[in-house]
Amino acid sequence: MNEFEVNFNRESPQKINDEIVMSIGNKIEQNLSYKYCIGLNGKWSILKEFSKDTQATWKPTENGIYTIIVQAKREDEQKPFNYLGKVDYVIGEMEKNIIKAVALDKRELTVGEKITAKVEVVRKGVLFRYGIVENGKWHLLKDYSAEDMITWTVTKIGKQEVVVQCKLIDSKEKFDDTKSVEFNVLPIKNMQIKDFKCLAEELFTGNEITFQVDAEHDDSRLILYKFIKIDSKGAAECIQNYSTKRIVSYIENDFGDFKLLCLVKDMYSPNKYDDRAVILYSIKKYKTIAIKSFTSDVTSPQTLGNDINFKALAEGGKKLLYRFIIDGNSSEDSGYIRSSNFNWKPKAAGTYKITLFVKDASFEENYEDKVHMEFIIDEENRDPVVIKEIIKDTKTKILTGETINIKVVAEGGIELRYSFIVKSEDKEIEKIDYGPCEWVNYTPEKAGSYEVEIRVKDKFSTKEYDSSATVYIEAFDYIPASIDYILVPSNDYYMIGDKIELMVISENTKDTLNKYVLKINNRKVEETNYGQASQYVVNPKCAGLYNIDIFAKNKKSDKAFDCKKTVRFIIHESLPVTNTVIECDRLKPKVNEGINFNVSSEGGKEVIYEFYLMEQSEWNLVQKYSRKNFYTFIPFTKGSYKLLVLSKSQINKSSYEDYAILGFDVEK
Repeated sequence: MNEFEVNFNRESPQKINDEIVMSIGNKIEQNLSYKYCIGLNGKWSILKEFSKDTQATWKPTENGIYTIIVQAKREDEQKPFNYLGKVDYVIGEMEKNIIKAVALDKRELTVGEKITAKVEVVRKGVLFRYGIVENGKWHLLKDYSAEDMITWTVTKIGKQEVVVQCKLIDSKEKFDDTKSVEFNVLPIKNMQIKDFKCLAEELFTGNEITFQVDAEHDDSRLILYKFIKIDSKGAAECIQNYSTKRIVSYIENDFGDFKLLCLVKDMYSPNKYDDRAVILYSIKKYKTIAIKSFTSDVTSPQTLGNDINFKALAEGGKKLLYRFIIDGNSSEDSGYIRSSNFNWKPKAAGTYKITLFVKDASFEENYEDKVHMEFIIDEENRDPVVIKEIIKDTKTKILTGETINIKVVAEGGIELRYSFIVKSEDKEIEKIDYGPCEWVNYTPEKAGSYEVEIRVKDKFSTKEYDSSATVYIEAFDYIPASIDYILVPSNDYYMIGDKIELMVISENTKDTLNKYVLKINNRKVEETNYGQASQYVVNPKCAGLYNIDIFAKNKKSDKAFDCKKTVRFIIHESLPVTNTVIECDRLKPKVNEGINFNVSSEGGKEVIYEFYLMEQSEWNLVQKYSRKNFYTFIPFTKGSYKLLVLSKSQINKSSYEDYAILGFDVEK
């Protein structure tokens, strides 16, 4: 700011070698000393050092826009000067236009994209102001500053122009030069919901329900999704406000018919939504009740005096109730009970009908499913025949020519008899009729699968058998290799450099050969030959999906392999980005005061952040992905705001790994 006037005997502009006298226009104080300095294109020279002279003569020798500075100071003053006068002076014919060019990085773009304008001027010491002309109306983008470049987001469709106004620092004019450049803003390409589906298979009260929407859109755009639940009475509830999440889950505590409305829009779309879809679904109180089985611990017929236990197996419902009704010579009714077992001790012989009813505790009708069986009670008092155990002296996988001994432990009846039937491929090949011997030896002569059916009955029983069981035997020319377990490190998150050791556990280890095939992202990287090594070590050097196929076979096997198992690992370059937190330096933000936001997160590698600001219910991308974990914002209006921060590792190709949202209110 000029603190005193500097006058000239000749008005600017003048020619080279003209003598120009400059003088002090107004004396602020008495006994001041004055120093006269001349500047051109950043170079300065002293015309006259400090003296009492209130004027100086200057004879310019070069064309240009000069800056004249006159300093004034008091006697015995320690400061360099006390007052300052400054003015520009033109020598020669100078270019009248200050702005040489205005360059845009793009002339055609889509709503929501950013555009940058760069101004080129012919001299220094210029201030710039930027505005936009839309439909004949001028809007200020940025007031006068020294910034010769500006970037902004276009939000209106159609042809527009950016207007740049410039003026010299000491100019008293509104502007000294102006220039405008046109550009065209295109509408967002049509967005369309292609699929809207429910991912949950069972829709019951209290269960989590997940929905997913797929929309066709430009991959470079930021798409927002909003979900609204509507019940049968028309009451609406917002499950998820506009967000980048296209999968939504919630727990429904009610039942009946519902609608879920999905609204989709581009973040910068001027519409309330760009497309919408509705899905209809019904929520049941619980899964339909179905009786899977209804059995007794002994077979019919039985004799008086024996306890008979009935067991029900049902699925569905939430709190199941069971009712056992016995109709016959001595009827019983358990009433609805919570136990799925009922013990019955018959009091009279005869044929009985046992009916099972099942329902949920909340069901008001008689039953939701039922089933019945018939049971005969004889007068004769004898224990039921039951096979308690089958003992084998070797495993059921044996070599041809080896003998397996099978022994039966049974109880009940008066005098038990045993029968053994050997079958292969559903054909009977050997049979031992009923006799008192409770064991049998069998030696398979050729490879194959065999069934040994064991039948037990009381000597005085008229039935074909009272109890039966089957033993399955597999005979081999050699015992095929079988991988029982693959021991892996107890770690659910692997990174580059982690040593991963696999241990294969299998029977007949000495006769078993193992081969390992390593694939990374479905590309074969390593394949070993068959050998007796039961350990395999992986030292991952890159991220990706690691598949390790383990093949095992017996030494005598002529097959490619007898057994195969696969282990899969996902190798990460770093820990995932988690715990993203936004911190604000102001508890009560106010209009026209700067607010600083700092973001922190855990995990990741070279974490980058992207900032979105919701102002007046509109999201705006305010800072693209970068390593900057802070953002400064000056609100100009009172209201509610939200700041959304997306975070991810720089190497991660997904849209984001974690995010955080901070809402805040701005007061006047």
